Amino acid sequence: MDGKPAAAVATEVSGPPSPGVSRVRLADGIEELVRFTLAASSGESWDDCDVLLSRDYCFRLLQDEPNPTDPHLNDLGNVCGGVPVYPLYKHLARAIEQCINSGIFPRPTNFVGSILLDESLKMRENEWSKLILDEGSELLKMFNAVEFELHVQEPFFSQLRAGLKTVEGRCATGDYNRITPGSLLLFNTCLLLEVQDVRGYSSFSEMLQVETLARVLPGVKTIEEGVKIYRKFYTEEKEKSNGVLAIAVSKVASQPYISVANLLSVKGCSLTDAARALAKHVNRSSDGWWGDFNGSDSKKNMRALEVINRLLINCCWMNVHLIQPYDCVFEIRVREGYGARWSKYGSKFIGFLEPYTEEGFAKGWKH
Repeated sequence: MDGKPAAAVATEVSGPPSPGVSRVRLADGIEELVRFTLAASSGESWDDCDVLLSRDYCFRLLQDEPNPTDPHLNDLGNVCGGVPVYPLYKHLARAIEQCINSGIFPRPTNFVGSILLDESLKMRENEWSKLILDEGSELLKMFNAVEFELHVQEPFFSQLRAGLKTVEGRCATGDYNRITPGSLLLFNTCLLLEVQDVRGYSSFSEMLQVETLARVLPGVKTIEEGVKIYRKFYTEEKEKSNGVLAIAVSKVASQPYISVANLLSVKGCSLTDAARALAKHVNRSSDGWWGDFNGSDSKKNMRALEVINRLLINCCWMNVHLIQPYDCVFEIRVREGYGARWSKYGSKFIGFLEPYTEEGFAKGWKH
Protein backbone atom coordinates (compact mmCIF):
# COMPACT_ATOMS: atom_id res chain seq x y z
CA MET A 1 0.00 0.00 0.00
CA ASP A 2 2.58 2.48 -1.16
CA GLY A 3 3.37 4.44 -4.29
CA LYS A 4 1.60 4.23 -7.66
CA PRO A 5 0.74 1.18 -9.74
CA ALA A 6 3.30 0.12 -12.30
CA ALA A 7 1.68 -0.89 -15.55
CA ALA A 8 2.66 -4.14 -17.20
CA VAL A 9 5.90 -3.38 -19.03
CA ALA A 10 8.62 -5.32 -20.80
CA THR A 11 11.60 -3.37 -19.44
CA GLU A 12 12.64 -1.96 -16.09
CA VAL A 13 11.29 1.52 -15.39
CA SER A 14 12.00 4.15 -12.77
CA GLY A 15 8.39 5.26 -12.47
CA PRO A 16 4.85 4.12 -13.32
CA PRO A 17 4.28 4.21 -17.10
CA SER A 18 0.90 4.10 -18.80
CA PRO A 19 -0.92 0.86 -17.94
CA GLY A 20 -1.58 -1.98 -20.33
CA VAL A 21 1.21 -1.04 -22.78
CA SER A 22 2.84 -4.48 -22.87
CA ARG A 23 3.19 -7.62 -20.81
CA VAL A 24 5.13 -8.15 -17.59
CA ARG A 25 8.33 -10.05 -18.36
CA LEU A 26 8.86 -13.25 -16.40
CA ALA A 27 12.61 -12.56 -16.57
CA ASP A 28 12.13 -9.41 -14.48
CA GLY A 29 10.29 -11.21 -11.69
CA ILE A 30 11.55 -14.80 -11.64
CA GLU A 31 14.15 -14.27 -8.89
CA GLU A 32 11.68 -12.67 -6.51
CA LEU A 33 9.06 -15.27 -7.39
CA VAL A 34 11.41 -18.18 -6.59
CA ARG A 35 12.62 -16.44 -3.41
CA PHE A 36 9.03 -15.87 -2.29
CA THR A 37 8.02 -19.50 -2.97
CA LEU A 38 11.02 -20.94 -1.11
CA ALA A 39 10.54 -18.53 1.81
CA ALA A 40 6.89 -19.57 2.10
CA SER A 41 7.92 -23.23 2.17
CA SER A 42 10.71 -22.72 4.71
CA GLY A 43 8.45 -20.71 7.04
CA GLU A 44 4.70 -20.90 7.43
CA SER A 45 2.65 -23.68 5.89
CA TRP A 46 0.50 -22.68 2.92
CA ASP A 47 -2.35 -24.86 1.73
CA ASP A 48 -1.83 -23.83 -1.91
CA CYS A 49 1.98 -23.70 -1.94
CA ASP A 50 3.40 -27.10 -1.09
CA VAL A 51 7.01 -27.47 -2.25
CA LEU A 52 8.27 -31.03 -1.86
CA LEU A 53 11.57 -29.86 -0.40
CA SER A 54 12.53 -29.86 3.26
CA ARG A 55 12.42 -26.56 5.14
CA ASP A 56 16.14 -26.83 5.77
CA TYR A 57 16.81 -27.31 2.05
CA CYS A 58 14.69 -24.25 1.18
CA PHE A 59 16.46 -22.24 3.86
CA ARG A 60 19.88 -23.14 2.47
CA LEU A 61 18.84 -22.11 -1.04
CA LEU A 62 17.92 -18.69 0.39
CA GLN A 63 21.06 -18.35 2.51
CA ASP A 64 23.57 -15.61 1.67
CA GLU A 65 27.23 -16.41 1.12
CA PRO A 66 28.73 -16.98 4.62
CA ASN A 67 32.26 -16.35 3.33
CA PRO A 68 32.12 -14.15 0.22
CA THR A 69 34.60 -15.20 -2.46
CA ASP A 70 35.29 -14.12 -6.01
CA PRO A 71 32.11 -12.43 -7.29
CA HIS A 72 32.95 -13.64 -10.80
CA LEU A 73 33.08 -17.30 -9.80
CA ASN A 74 29.91 -17.89 -11.79
CA ASP A 75 27.65 -15.21 -13.20
CA LEU A 76 23.92 -15.88 -13.32
CA GLY A 77 23.96 -16.19 -17.09
CA ASN A 78 25.79 -19.52 -17.01
CA VAL A 79 23.45 -22.04 -15.41
CA CYS A 80 25.19 -25.17 -16.71
CA GLY A 81 28.79 -24.56 -15.70
CA GLY A 82 30.97 -23.36 -12.85
CA VAL A 83 30.29 -23.34 -9.13
CA PRO A 84 27.27 -21.12 -8.37
CA VAL A 85 27.61 -18.37 -5.80
CA TYR A 86 25.22 -17.66 -2.95
CA PRO A 87 22.36 -17.06 -2.59
CA LEU A 88 21.68 -20.20 -4.62
CA TYR A 89 18.03 -19.39 -5.29
CA LYS A 90 19.10 -16.75 -7.83
CA HIS A 91 21.00 -19.35 -9.84
CA LEU A 92 18.00 -21.68 -9.54
CA ALA A 93 15.67 -18.93 -10.76
CA ARG A 94 17.76 -18.31 -13.88
CA ALA A 95 17.92 -22.04 -14.58
CA ILE A 96 14.11 -22.25 -14.35
CA GLU A 97 13.79 -19.25 -16.66
CA GLN A 98 16.06 -20.87 -19.26
CA CYS A 99 14.11 -24.12 -19.02
CA ILE A 100 10.82 -22.29 -19.60
CA ASN A 101 12.24 -20.31 -22.51
CA SER A 102 13.58 -23.45 -24.20
CA GLY A 103 10.54 -25.56 -23.29
CA ILE A 104 12.66 -28.54 -22.23
CA PHE A 105 14.92 -29.74 -19.46
CA PRO A 106 18.35 -28.82 -20.89
CA ARG A 107 21.52 -30.87 -20.65
CA PRO A 108 24.87 -29.06 -20.72
CA THR A 109 26.90 -29.62 -23.88
CA ASN A 110 30.01 -30.32 -21.81
CA PHE A 111 28.32 -32.99 -19.65
CA VAL A 112 30.65 -35.55 -18.06
CA GLY A 113 31.09 -38.22 -20.69
CA SER A 114 31.59 -41.13 -18.30
CA ILE A 115 28.10 -40.69 -16.82
CA LEU A 116 25.77 -42.79 -18.94
CA LEU A 117 22.11 -42.01 -19.54
CA ASP A 118 19.99 -45.11 -18.98
CA GLU A 119 16.34 -45.47 -19.94
CA SER A 120 14.99 -44.55 -16.49
CA LEU A 121 16.91 -41.27 -16.45
CA LYS A 122 15.84 -40.47 -19.99
CA MET A 123 12.24 -41.19 -18.99
CA ARG A 124 12.58 -38.92 -15.95
CA GLU A 125 14.03 -36.14 -18.09
CA ASN A 126 11.07 -36.48 -20.47
CA GLU A 127 8.73 -36.09 -17.48
CA TRP A 128 10.65 -33.00 -16.37
CA SER A 129 10.44 -31.52 -19.86
CA LYS A 130 6.66 -32.04 -19.91
CA LEU A 131 6.34 -30.40 -16.48
CA ILE A 132 8.43 -27.45 -17.66
CA LEU A 133 6.28 -27.10 -20.76
CA ASP A 134 2.99 -27.28 -18.84
CA GLU A 135 3.84 -25.14 -15.81
CA GLY A 136 6.06 -22.78 -17.81
CA SER A 137 3.26 -22.11 -20.30
CA GLU A 138 0.84 -21.48 -17.43
CA LEU A 139 3.30 -19.08 -15.79
CA LEU A 140 3.87 -17.14 -19.02
CA LYS A 141 0.11 -17.00 -19.60
CA MET A 142 -0.43 -15.46 -16.16
CA PHE A 143 2.29 -12.85 -16.60
CA ASN A 144 1.02 -11.94 -20.07
CA ALA A 145 -2.46 -11.30 -18.63
CA VAL A 146 -1.25 -8.89 -15.91
CA GLU A 147 -2.34 -5.27 -16.46
CA PHE A 148 -0.88 -3.61 -13.36
CA GLU A 149 1.83 -4.33 -10.82
CA LEU A 150 1.34 -3.10 -7.26
CA HIS A 151 3.37 -3.38 -4.10
CA VAL A 152 2.00 -3.69 -0.57
CA GLN A 153 3.82 -3.99 2.72
CA GLU A 154 3.33 -6.57 5.43
CA PRO A 155 1.09 -7.54 7.12
CA PHE A 156 -1.26 -6.41 4.35
CA PHE A 157 0.33 -8.57 1.65
CA SER A 158 -0.18 -11.74 3.71
CA GLN A 159 -3.75 -10.64 4.42
CA LEU A 160 -4.41 -10.23 0.69
CA ARG A 161 -3.00 -13.68 0.02
CA ALA A 162 -5.13 -15.22 2.78
CA GLY A 163 -8.29 -13.47 1.55
CA LEU A 164 -8.67 -11.49 4.79
CA LYS A 165 -8.03 -8.15 3.10
CA THR A 166 -10.38 -7.75 0.12
CA VAL A 167 -10.18 -4.00 -0.56
CA GLU A 168 -7.05 -2.04 -1.48
CA GLY A 169 -7.22 1.71 -0.89
CA ARG A 170 -5.25 4.13 -3.08
CA CYS A 171 -5.30 7.80 -3.95
CA ALA A 172 -7.13 8.37 -7.26
CA THR A 173 -4.12 9.60 -9.20
CA GLY A 174 -2.68 8.74 -12.60
CA ASP A 175 -2.75 5.08 -13.54
CA TYR A 176 -5.04 4.07 -10.67
CA ASN A 177 -7.92 5.72 -12.53
CA ARG A 178 -7.46 3.22 -15.37
CA ILE A 179 -7.99 0.16 -13.16
CA THR A 180 -11.40 -1.35 -13.93
CA PRO A 181 -13.40 -4.46 -12.91
CA GLY A 182 -11.81 -7.52 -14.48
CA SER A 183 -8.27 -6.11 -14.43
CA LEU A 184 -5.60 -8.52 -13.22
CA LEU A 185 -3.22 -7.08 -10.62
CA LEU A 186 0.14 -8.60 -9.73
CA PHE A 187 1.09 -7.85 -6.12
CA ASN A 188 4.75 -8.04 -5.09
CA THR A 189 5.56 -10.07 -8.25
CA CYS A 190 3.93 -13.12 -6.66
CA LEU A 191 0.21 -12.75 -6.01
CA LEU A 192 -2.40 -12.47 -8.76
CA LEU A 193 -5.72 -10.79 -7.87
CA GLU A 194 -8.70 -9.85 -10.03
CA VAL A 195 -10.49 -6.53 -9.61
CA GLN A 196 -14.17 -7.01 -8.73
CA ASP A 197 -15.13 -3.36 -8.42
CA VAL A 198 -13.65 0.13 -8.09
CA ARG A 199 -15.49 2.65 -5.91
CA GLY A 200 -14.60 6.32 -5.38
CA TYR A 201 -14.61 8.33 -2.13
CA SER A 202 -13.69 11.85 -1.11
CA SER A 203 -11.31 10.72 1.66
CA PHE A 204 -9.68 7.69 3.26
CA SER A 205 -11.79 8.28 6.35
CA GLU A 206 -15.01 8.00 4.32
CA MET A 207 -13.69 4.93 2.50
CA LEU A 208 -12.82 3.15 5.76
CA GLN A 209 -16.23 3.92 7.23
CA VAL A 210 -18.14 2.55 4.22
CA GLU A 211 -15.86 -0.34 3.24
CA THR A 212 -15.08 -1.20 6.91
CA LEU A 213 -11.69 -1.68 8.52
CA ALA A 214 -12.07 -5.46 8.45
CA ARG A 215 -12.05 -5.48 4.64
CA VAL A 216 -9.49 -2.72 4.02
CA LEU A 217 -7.06 -2.85 6.97
CA PRO A 218 -7.64 -6.05 8.98
CA GLY A 219 -6.29 -5.76 12.50
CA VAL A 220 -6.41 -1.95 12.63
CA LYS A 221 -8.67 -0.89 15.50
CA THR A 222 -9.89 2.60 14.62
CA ILE A 223 -10.57 4.81 11.59
CA GLU A 224 -8.01 7.30 12.93
CA GLU A 225 -5.33 4.59 12.98
CA GLY A 226 -6.20 3.65 9.43
CA VAL A 227 -5.95 7.22 8.16
CA LYS A 228 -2.51 7.52 9.78
CA ILE A 229 -1.34 4.48 7.79
CA TYR A 230 -2.39 6.09 4.51
CA ARG A 231 -0.85 9.38 5.55
CA LYS A 232 2.57 7.69 5.37
CA PHE A 233 2.09 7.50 1.60
CA TYR A 234 -0.24 10.36 0.71
CA THR A 235 -0.40 13.94 1.99
CA GLU A 236 -3.74 15.36 3.08
CA GLU A 237 -3.55 17.84 0.21
CA LYS A 238 -3.12 15.05 -2.36
CA GLU A 239 -5.99 13.12 -0.82
CA LYS A 240 -8.38 16.09 -0.99
CA SER A 241 -7.43 17.16 -4.51
CA ASN A 242 -7.65 13.69 -6.07
CA GLY A 243 -10.04 11.65 -3.97
CA VAL A 244 -9.68 7.99 -3.03
CA LEU A 245 -10.32 4.66 -4.73
CA ALA A 246 -11.43 1.46 -3.03
CA ILE A 247 -10.28 -1.40 -5.26
CA ALA A 248 -12.19 -4.58 -4.40
CA VAL A 249 -10.15 -7.67 -5.29
CA SER A 250 -10.40 -11.44 -5.13
CA LYS A 251 -7.78 -14.16 -5.46
CA VAL A 252 -7.77 -16.16 -8.69
CA ALA A 253 -7.16 -19.91 -8.77
CA SER A 254 -4.01 -19.81 -10.90
CA GLN A 255 -1.10 -18.26 -9.02
CA PRO A 256 2.53 -17.72 -10.13
CA TYR A 257 3.93 -19.16 -6.89
CA ILE A 258 1.85 -22.34 -7.32
CA SER A 259 3.40 -22.97 -10.74
CA VAL A 260 6.89 -22.36 -9.33
CA ALA A 261 6.14 -24.69 -6.40
CA ASN A 262 5.08 -27.38 -8.89
CA LEU A 263 8.30 -26.90 -10.86
CA LEU A 264 10.33 -27.30 -7.66
CA SER A 265 8.41 -30.40 -6.58
CA VAL A 266 9.50 -32.81 -9.29
CA LYS A 267 9.99 -36.42 -8.33
CA GLY A 268 13.70 -36.87 -7.79
CA CYS A 269 15.99 -39.84 -7.64
CA SER A 270 15.08 -42.65 -5.21
CA LEU A 271 18.35 -44.57 -5.40
CA THR A 272 19.77 -45.98 -2.17
CA ASP A 273 23.31 -45.15 -1.04
CA ALA A 274 24.42 -48.57 -2.27
CA ALA A 275 22.86 -48.03 -5.71
CA ARG A 276 24.53 -44.64 -6.02
CA ALA A 277 27.84 -46.23 -5.11
CA LEU A 278 27.35 -49.05 -7.61
CA ALA A 279 26.73 -46.50 -10.37
CA LYS A 280 30.31 -45.27 -9.87
CA HIS A 281 31.83 -48.76 -10.03
CA VAL A 282 29.85 -50.56 -12.72
CA ASN A 283 32.07 -49.33 -15.59
CA ARG A 284 35.42 -49.70 -13.80
CA SER A 285 35.73 -53.47 -14.12
CA SER A 286 36.62 -54.67 -17.62
CA ASP A 287 35.45 -58.21 -16.81
CA GLY A 288 31.96 -56.97 -15.83
CA TRP A 289 32.23 -58.21 -12.24
CA TRP A 290 29.66 -55.69 -10.95
CA GLY A 291 27.09 -56.73 -13.56
CA ASP A 292 24.72 -54.42 -15.44
CA PHE A 293 23.09 -51.33 -13.99
CA ASN A 294 20.00 -50.60 -16.06
CA GLY A 295 16.29 -50.15 -15.47
CA SER A 296 14.24 -48.22 -12.95
CA ASP A 297 15.49 -46.92 -9.60
CA SER A 298 13.87 -49.87 -7.83
CA LYS A 299 15.68 -52.32 -10.12
CA LYS A 300 18.98 -50.55 -9.51
CA ASN A 301 18.38 -50.64 -5.76
CA MET A 302 17.67 -54.36 -5.98
CA ARG A 303 20.82 -54.90 -8.06
CA ALA A 304 22.93 -53.08 -5.44
CA LEU A 305 21.42 -55.24 -2.69
CA GLU A 306 22.25 -58.37 -4.69
CA VAL A 307 25.88 -57.23 -4.99
CA ILE A 308 26.10 -56.59 -1.24
CA ASN A 309 24.65 -60.05 -0.48
CA ARG A 310 27.11 -61.59 -2.93
CA LEU A 311 30.01 -59.90 -1.14
CA LEU A 312 28.74 -60.90 2.31
CA ILE A 313 28.24 -64.54 1.34
CA ASN A 314 31.58 -64.93 -0.44
CA CYS A 315 33.86 -62.71 1.62
CA CYS A 316 37.17 -64.32 2.63
CA TRP A 317 38.68 -61.31 4.44
CA MET A 318 37.21 -58.83 6.89
CA ASN A 319 38.66 -56.23 9.19
CA VAL A 320 37.92 -53.15 11.29
CA HIS A 321 40.54 -50.47 10.74
CA LEU A 322 41.15 -46.73 10.79
CA ILE A 323 40.83 -44.77 7.56
CA GLN A 324 40.28 -41.10 6.86
CA PRO A 325 37.85 -39.43 6.85
CA TYR A 326 35.61 -42.13 8.36
CA ASP A 327 37.63 -43.04 11.45
CA CYS A 328 36.87 -46.75 12.04
CA VAL A 329 35.37 -48.77 9.18
CA PHE A 330 34.29 -52.38 8.75
CA GLU A 331 35.65 -53.75 5.47
CA ILE A 332 35.14 -57.04 3.65
CA ARG A 333 36.79 -58.47 0.50
CA VAL A 334 36.11 -61.47 -1.73
CA ARG A 335 38.75 -63.65 -3.40
CA GLU A 336 38.86 -61.48 -6.57
CA GLY A 337 39.64 -58.42 -4.44
CA TYR A 338 36.28 -56.65 -4.69
CA GLY A 339 34.71 -55.47 -1.47
CA ALA A 340 32.63 -53.02 0.51
CA ARG A 341 32.88 -50.80 3.57
CA TRP A 342 30.48 -49.85 6.35
CA SER A 343 30.76 -47.71 9.43
CA LYS A 344 32.40 -49.35 12.43
CA TYR A 345 29.26 -51.13 13.66
CA GLY A 346 27.81 -51.74 10.20
CA SER A 347 24.98 -49.22 10.59
CA LYS A 348 25.90 -47.07 7.57
CA PHE A 349 27.02 -48.23 4.13
CA ILE A 350 30.05 -46.30 2.87
CA GLY A 351 30.85 -47.75 -0.55
CA PHE A 352 32.13 -50.52 -2.77
CA LEU A 353 35.81 -51.33 -3.36
CA GLU A 354 37.82 -52.32 -6.41
CA PRO A 355 40.69 -54.85 -6.24
CA TYR A 356 43.83 -53.18 -4.93
CA THR A 357 46.59 -52.42 -7.47
CA GLU A 358 49.68 -50.23 -7.15
CA GLU A 359 48.48 -47.85 -9.88
CA GLY A 360 44.81 -48.09 -8.96
CA PHE A 361 44.40 -44.53 -7.74
CA ALA A 362 46.22 -43.04 -10.75
CA LYS A 363 44.00 -45.01 -13.14
CA GLY A 364 40.78 -44.14 -11.33
CA TRP A 365 40.57 -47.78 -10.17
CA LYS A 366 39.71 -48.88 -13.70
CA HIS A 367 41.05 -52.32 -14.57
